Amino acid sequence: MPQYDFACECGHKQSVIWPMSRSNELLKCVQCGGQMYREYNFHTPKDSYSKPIASDSLAINPEQIPEHRKKFPDVNVLPDGRPVFDNYKQHDDYLKKTGFIKKRQKIKIKGERIA
Repeated sequence: MPQYDFACECGHKQSVIWPMSRSNELLKCVQCGGQMYREYNFHTPKDSYSKPIASDSLAINPEQIPEHRKKFPDVNVLPDGRPVFDNYKQHDDYLKKTGFIKKRQKIKIKGERIA
Protein backbone atom coordinates (compact mmCIF):
# COMPACT_ATOMS: atom_id res chain seq x y z
CA MET A 1 0.00 0.00 0.00
CA PRO A 2 1.29 3.50 -0.78
CA GLN A 3 2.12 6.14 1.79
CA TYR A 4 0.36 9.51 1.56
CA ASP A 5 1.73 12.65 3.20
CA PHE A 6 -0.61 15.28 4.60
CA ALA A 7 0.06 18.75 6.04
CA CYS A 8 -2.03 21.40 7.74
CA GLU A 9 -1.78 25.18 7.68
CA CYS A 10 -0.90 25.03 11.43
CA GLY A 11 2.31 23.14 10.54
CA HIS A 12 1.26 19.63 11.62
CA LYS A 13 2.34 16.86 9.22
CA GLN A 14 1.19 13.26 9.07
CA SER A 15 1.88 10.23 6.89
CA VAL A 16 -0.73 7.54 6.33
CA ILE A 17 -0.46 4.15 4.64
CA TRP A 18 -3.70 3.48 2.78
CA PRO A 19 -4.92 1.36 -0.12
CA MET A 20 -5.13 3.24 -3.41
CA SER A 21 -8.94 3.11 -3.22
CA ARG A 22 -8.71 5.72 -0.40
CA SER A 23 -6.25 8.02 -2.18
CA ASN A 24 -8.80 10.86 -2.59
CA GLU A 25 -9.70 11.02 1.08
CA LEU A 26 -8.48 13.92 3.23
CA LEU A 27 -7.62 14.07 6.91
CA LYS A 28 -8.79 16.31 9.72
CA CYS A 29 -5.89 17.82 11.69
CA VAL A 30 -5.55 16.39 15.19
CA GLN A 31 -3.94 19.60 16.49
CA CYS A 32 -6.21 22.39 15.21
CA GLY A 33 -9.16 20.51 13.69
CA GLY A 34 -8.62 22.10 10.26
CA GLN A 35 -8.64 20.28 6.96
CA MET A 36 -5.28 18.81 5.97
CA TYR A 37 -4.11 18.81 2.36
CA ARG A 38 -2.13 16.23 0.41
CA GLU A 39 1.54 17.03 0.14
CA TYR A 40 3.12 16.10 -3.16
CA ASN A 41 6.90 15.99 -2.99
CA PHE A 42 8.56 15.16 -6.27
CA HIS A 43 12.08 16.15 -5.19
CA THR A 44 14.57 14.44 -2.99
CA PRO A 45 17.07 16.62 -1.14
CA LYS A 46 19.83 15.69 -3.61
CA ASP A 47 17.84 16.56 -6.75
CA SER A 48 19.41 19.23 -8.92
CA TYR A 49 17.32 21.66 -10.91
CA SER A 50 17.50 21.13 -14.66
CA LYS A 51 18.87 24.69 -14.88
CA PRO A 52 19.79 27.20 -12.15
CA ILE A 53 16.88 29.22 -10.76
CA ALA A 54 17.29 32.96 -10.19
CA SER A 55 14.69 34.08 -7.65
CA ASP A 56 13.01 37.44 -8.22
CA SER A 57 11.03 37.17 -4.98
CA LEU A 58 14.18 36.74 -2.84
CA ALA A 59 16.17 39.54 -4.52
CA ILE A 60 18.26 41.82 -2.31
CA ASN A 61 19.62 45.31 -2.75
CA PRO A 62 22.85 45.13 -4.82
CA GLU A 63 24.64 47.02 -2.01
CA GLN A 64 23.99 44.01 0.28
CA ILE A 65 25.70 41.48 -2.01
CA PRO A 66 29.09 41.49 -0.19
CA GLU A 67 27.38 40.86 3.16
CA HIS A 68 25.19 38.17 1.59
CA ARG A 69 28.24 36.37 0.18
CA LYS A 70 29.76 36.22 3.69
CA LYS A 71 26.59 34.72 5.21
CA PHE A 72 25.71 32.42 2.30
CA PRO A 73 28.91 31.55 0.40
CA ASP A 74 27.29 28.62 -1.42
CA VAL A 75 24.53 30.80 -2.96
CA ASN A 76 25.55 32.80 -6.00
CA VAL A 77 24.00 36.27 -6.40
CA LEU A 78 23.57 38.03 -9.74
CA PRO A 79 24.67 41.70 -10.05
CA ASP A 80 21.01 42.78 -9.86
CA GLY A 81 20.66 41.08 -6.43
CA ARG A 82 18.82 37.89 -7.38
CA PRO A 83 20.07 34.73 -5.63
CA VAL A 84 20.66 31.71 -7.88
CA PHE A 85 19.90 28.16 -6.70
CA ASP A 86 21.30 24.98 -8.27
CA ASN A 87 19.32 22.38 -6.36
CA TYR A 88 16.30 21.83 -4.16
CA LYS A 89 18.27 21.32 -0.93
CA GLN A 90 20.24 24.54 -1.38
CA HIS A 91 17.03 26.47 -2.04
CA ASP A 92 15.21 24.93 0.94
CA ASP A 93 18.17 25.49 3.31
CA TYR A 94 18.39 29.13 2.22
CA LEU A 95 14.70 29.67 2.98
CA LYS A 96 15.08 28.11 6.44
CA LYS A 97 18.19 30.15 7.32
CA THR A 98 16.62 33.43 6.19
CA GLY A 99 13.29 32.72 7.89
CA PHE A 100 11.22 32.91 4.72
CA ILE A 101 8.19 30.61 4.59
CA LYS A 102 6.84 29.04 1.42
CA LYS A 103 3.08 29.57 1.31
CA ARG A 104 1.03 26.84 -0.26
CA GLN A 105 -1.00 27.89 -3.28
CA LYS A 106 -4.70 28.12 -2.43
CA ILE A 107 -6.57 25.57 -4.52
CA LYS A 108 -9.92 23.89 -4.17
CA ILE A 109 -9.38 20.55 -2.46
CA LYS A 110 -11.37 17.56 -3.66
CA GLY A 111 -12.19 14.49 -1.64
CA GLU A 112 -13.97 13.45 1.51
CA ARG A 113 -13.15 14.67 4.97
CA ILE A 114 -12.31 11.84 7.34
CA ALA A 115 -11.34 11.71 10.99
